[in-house]
Amino acid sequence: MVAMYIQANRMRRVVLTPNQSLNWEGNLWVILAVSVVILLVALPIALRGGWVVLPFAAIQILALTTSLYLTLRKLNYREVITLQDGQLLLQRGRNHVETSCVFPESSVKVLVEEQDRPMSSPDIDLVAEGHCYHVGEFLNRADRFILAHTLKNQLNLRVSHLGSFHHVSF
Repeated sequence: MVAMYIQANRMRRVVLTPNQSLNWEGNLWVILAVSVVILLVALPIALRGGWVVLPFAAIQILALTTSLYLTLRKLNYREVITLQDGQLLLQRGRNHVETSCVFPESSVKVLVEEQDRPMSSPDIDLVAEGHCYHVGEFLNRADRFILAHTLKNQLNLRVSHLGSFHHVSF
């Protein structure tokens, strides 16, 4: 998801986040509903002497909870591009800023690399001071086009569209 924020002090911010269908509270309700169904099936079997199903029911509930937690932790990733007073700030992280880079706005160029296949997502890179920073790798195809449009029209960055590179191996 691409969100654009403009504040009164001429600060412009683009926040990039992966798409999420449910937050943690919604997923807890899913876990609760699935747990009730599993226990409704396992308890009558256990009461008739098949107690061996209870550990497997617990393992299923634990596996579901763990996988949903790990998925939501991965989806909590953020990339924030802030443009203020001629400086571009690129921040990345999950719950807090893990990496941060500051560049002069004039030295930043955006490269949008189109792919060979028609339905492939373009790669978007910020190039500044001799380094290339991939941006929005977790975005879907439509969001990547929105990001390229936002960087060009809302942040007024220089955007170059390139055909795909053909790598040659020796």
